[in-house]
Amino acid sequence: MSDPIELLENRISEFLEGHLASSGLHFFCQVGGRYDDQGITTLQISGSGWALLSWRLDDETLMYSYQLQTEDLKKIYTMLLQHPFWRAAPKRRSKADGEVNYHLRVSDQKKGTSNGLQFWTSDVDEFPVLGELLTRLSALVQVLSEGEIEGIPR
Repeated sequence: MSDPIELLENRISEFLEGHLASSGLHFFCQVGGRYDDQGITTLQISGSGWALLSWRLDDETLMYSYQLQTEDLKKIYTMLLQHPFWRAAPKRRSKADGEVNYHLRVSDQKKGTSNGLQFWTSDVDEFPVLGELLTRLSALVQVLSEGEIEGIPR
């Protein structure tokens, strides 16, 4: 049996190379939390091409839904392979003052494989791949929200 991370990377590569369709792939990103001053931002991208983006703070909510083209999905999954957050291994710990919580997960729902990571703001210093990915995800959030969401807090 292969390593679950290897299975996910192979599955994404097979999609990018055109050998398999993207159906079953799923990416999830949640930043912040209910009690964070900057609110909570959630981005989900399904293999069927749907991108759902939301931001919530108290009673204020913004929500966006898009049907992405295959080329857009390929750009997103290429970005994930170039910045493999699933290979970072920050230690589980409690929140320090002023930190933001991040939760990233990628899965292949058809094969039942997934890999997720939860980390805090200061973990980005130890694992630069996380900061690089957050920068790109922040830009994606800004584009999808047409600038209404300032991006991902850091």
